[in-house]
Amino acid sequence: MTDATARRNASRRRLRRAVRPVVPLGLGVILATVFLVTTADSRQQRSGAGALSVRTGGGLVVMGDPEQKPWTGSFGSFFLCTETGEAVTIRRIRQDTPVPPLGISVQLREVTTDAPGIISARGEPPEFFDPKDSSRHRMEGSYSAFRPGLRVTRHCGRPGAAENGFTELLFVVKVDGGGGVIDRAWIDYTVDGEPTRSYTTAINWVMVLCGTETRGIHDEDSCTGRTDG
Repeated sequence: MTDATARRNASRRRLRRAVRPVVPLGLGVILATVFLVTTADSRQQRSGAGALSVRTGGGLVVMGDPEQKPWTGSFGSFFLCTETGEAVTIRRIRQDTPVPPLGISVQLREVTTDAPGIISARGEPPEFFDPKDSSRHRMEGSYSAFRPGLRVTRHCGRPGAAENGFTELLFVVKVDGGGGVIDRAWIDYTVDGEPTRSYTTAINWVMVLCGTETRGIHDEDSCTGRTDG
């Protein structure tokens, strides 16, 4: 076995362990350690963890393809907050797409009451489909398109708590029969008081919308037999 083959196999085993089932309407909030890095082109770096968090770790989410195409799937439970209490300004959000979708829209969901996050759901804000009966469900909160310059001032605490609320980042992805993959995403930002320094928070979630081009991309079995109504 070559070193390259061994690395690929090890990567697939890690992803299999990280797979979590598609939860159509996101029945909970996932809290974990976020992987933070500074931008590669930034000469000045802070020591320790960065300010901006999305309150989740990494893994793989797979969404089965419905019969009707093209179709749209949404991925979330990325809760924007600041770990240090310092206000941050998001400059841009980037994605790596080894299987390019028809389009990606980055949306924000603002919630001020006790509500679950949206892990993954077929459809797009504000209404999503239940794969069992194709009925529509509206997830509470106000929705808006992300624009560069977004300020994040909410201190990380308990996203979803009634007294706290949350700002949730959603990747709304439209695909045809070929499907689509977001391999990783990055949030580039600056911190108040340090306008010349740039930082990056990495979102290490692989988001797969199954199709003819996605099978075998990350796990040979990830899309086998998966349909969504």
